[in-house]
Amino acid sequence: MGFMYAAYSVVWLVIFGYMLIIGKRHSNLKKEIEFLKQLDN
Repeated sequence: MGFMYAAYSVVWLVIFGYMLIIGKRHSNLKKEIEFLKQLDN
């Protein structure tokens, strides 16, 4: 039963880590888009 709990925890850690990476990538892309908009004006 402990093995199932450990596996469940690892899966959730992977999911949250992936979401964190996607969030950081999204904020970096937003900054780049704002920078490009400023260059265009």
